[in-house]
Parts: sequence; C-alpha cells; structure tokens
Amino acid sequence: MGRMENEKFENIVIPENLSLRIRQGIKEGEKIYMRNKRKKMMVRMAGTAAALLIGIGVLAAQPALAAKIPVIRDIFRLLQGEYSYQGDLSSVAYKFEDTEGADNKGDGTLQEQGNGEGDSAPVDSAYTKTVNGVTVSVSEAYCSVEAIYLSFMITSQEAFPDTMVDQEGKPMVFLKGTADYSFRQGLGEAQGYGNGATGSMEGTFIDGHTYAGIYRIDILDIVGNDDGLKEKYRALDAFDMDFTIGQIVGNKAEPEELDLQGKTQEEIDAMSDEEWQAFMQEVVPQDWYKFPNQYENWWFDGPFEFSLHIEMDKESAQVVTVDEMNGTGAGLYQVVKTKFEITVEEKCSKERAESGVFLVVLDAQGKVLPYGSSSFADTYAINGRDVSKVYVYVCDYVEYMDEIKGFREKADFQQILEERALYWKEVVF
Repeated sequence: MGRMENEKFENIVIPENLSLRIRQGIKEGEKIYMRNKRKKMMVRMAGTAAALLIGIGVLAAQPALAAKIPVIRDIFRLLQGEYSYQGDLSSVAYKFEDTEGADNKGDGTLQEQGNGEGDSAPVDSAYTKTVNGVTVSVSEAYCSVEAIYLSFMITSQEAFPDTMVDQEGKPMVFLKGTADYSFRQGLGEAQGYGNGATGSMEGTFIDGHTYAGIYRIDILDIVGNDDGLKEKYRALDAFDMDFTIGQIVGNKAEPEELDLQGKTQEEIDAMSDEEWQAFMQEVVPQDWYKFPNQYENWWFDGPFEFSLHIEMDKESAQVVTVDEMNGTGAGLYQVVKTKFEITVEEKCSKERAESGVFLVVLDAQGKVLPYGSSSFADTYAINGRDVSKVYVYVCDYVEYMDEIKGFREKADFQQILEERALYWKEVVF
C-alpha cells in the first residue's frame, strides 16, 4: 500500500462502540507491530535479502541492458510497459531538445550517450547537467490535469553502489529537491504547499554506470488542499517550472546493522516497551533516522538545475463531480479520468475520516482496478481496462481489512461491496 493507506491505518481512532473482540484484536495488532519493529531493527531485512536484493552487476550481465543503449530521448518507451501507470507515454511525450529548431514532437529518434566507462560525458546544456562526475539528463515530459511525468537518465563516472530493489525488482532510487512553478508565483511551502520535487523514481539500471527512470509529480503535492489553485492549474495550457535536484539517493543493497551490544533476539523480545525504547535510544546513532544516512543509503549531491516548459494535456481529461455524502458520513466528491489513470476523492465527515475509510474502484466489467504509485491520492492505473464507467466503493477501513478484503478474488465481490460498503456510486464517463 502507498503512504496514504499507511497513514489511514496509523491514524485510526478505535470507536467506543466497537465489539470487544474487534477492540482486543486492534490492541493485539499494536503489540505485534511493536515486536516486529524490534525484529526489523535487529535483522534490517537480512532475512529477505536473497529474494529482494539484486546488485547492479547482475543487471549489467544481461546483454540487452549491458550494451550502450541510446535511450536518452526515449526513456518512456523503454520503461512504460513496466511502469505503475502503463500506457503509451512515449506517443504523447514532449521531447526536450537542446538542438535549436529540433522537432519536440518528433519520431523519437534515439541519441547516443556515453556510459561512463571511458566515453566522453555529455556537455552541459539546458537539459543535461554534470556535478562531480554525475550527469543528469531530463529528456521527456507528459502533463495531465492530475500529474506531471518526467523521464531522467543518470550517469556516473564511478559505478553505482549495489542498490536494494523493491518486491517488483525495481531499484529503490529517490530524488530530493525543490521545484518552483510559474502558476504558483507568490506561494510557497510556508503557505502549506509542497513542491513535488522529492520522492521515489521508477526505473532500471541500464548498466553499472547508468540509471533511467520516470518521476511522477502528483498535483496534490503542488496545490495541497487549495481547490482554487487546483482549478487554476487545470485551466492552464502550459507553464514553466524550475526543477532542482539537490540529491540523488539510493537504498543500499546491504544496509548496516545496529550494534546491539551482544543482545540476542530472545533478550530483545523479552524487553518491555519502555525497556526496548530506552535501549534503542542508547544504541541508535543520532543520524540513524536522517534521510539520507550513511547506514542505509548512498547518494550524489547536486544541485542539478533545470528550467522546463511544460505543456498541458487537457483534452484527455474527464472530470465528474458527485459531491454527495450519505447518513454514514461517507461519500464521494470527484472522480477524474486522464489518459493513464483515474483519481478518486472521497467526501467524508470528520468523524468518519477519523475512523478510517478504504476505497475500492471496479472497472466497467466489475474487475478491481490496480493502485498506481501516488502517495498523496487514491489513484488507479487504467491501461487495457474498460473504464467507460467505474464503480466506487467507500468502505470502513477496519471492516475492509478484517473481512471484506478476503473476498477480492470471489466472483461475487462486487455484490459483497454493494451490501457492505458505507457508500457506493456508479460513475459514467
């Protein structure tokens, strides 16, 4: 699950009128969480290393990737088949060109770039920047009313450190930076807005010196809860953005473990919560929880600064505003469909939001839509699905996780949702 779902779980308020069995179950879950947290501190994922960790050397050994692949202008084409929001991004991409007079909507002609193994590095330009032996090139952009997609290639004169991958085998690489937008002049983070320039990428290592990835900026990270600014953004034909990457960060394939002063797992498990917390304060270094930190991460320092002109695709957007809530305090505000995703915004009372809700969206055939990669909104990937209409269900979080979720693979799942959801709606586009 994404960050939004985790936050909903952590912020659940246990209502007084829940059955004793459910209340006891939640409390027991909290105890299990604390025990697991201790084990994570001790093991640091060593137990799953064989399944989840893969070195760059392994990737480089694959002939299709190890060769010098000229993909600097076609990263979307390279990655879009495995991307969270699958679809033909390449066909609608705006190509950033340093050559005066080049066709930005051209046929995707590939351009070669050195791979860091003795080849000359690209010369700095509007869309290619080099700092301390690391070169970052931004090559493509696609912008909808819900998100901005950018493609990057990162090359390093020195080989990348071995990097942890996620459960889908994708290297865990992050950008940490800032962004300024022409439509948001005069507003900043002090007014409660983010910038969208810090987050995870999705991509792959072309070889030991080259990484290609797609970076997605959710519009909610730019406009926050300001509906007026959101509508201003959606009305744009184009805008300018200054995008600065302060650091490129990766998760080490083998993070360092804590010095537990000879304590065994049994001794850790036997500690009370108070004893465990005191012990952690004693053995955890002060910079352990910083991002990035020397124990879990490798990183390259910038800044890599880009001034980009972004064109908006408004034609593919369909916005359906429902704006209703029923007696349970649950409802639906808006559903937005773009070329590659559907975004759903529920409308709930304060009490219902505090109790927690979980959204399920089915396509026109009644099949569950998969989550996209957004950490800020309920977004769903729609490639290859019939989304001429969708069914949106707002469920109680605890009930969904404990009971309803178990029926996801059943033929009558949609009927179960209709019977047990707090609120549901058919939305036709």
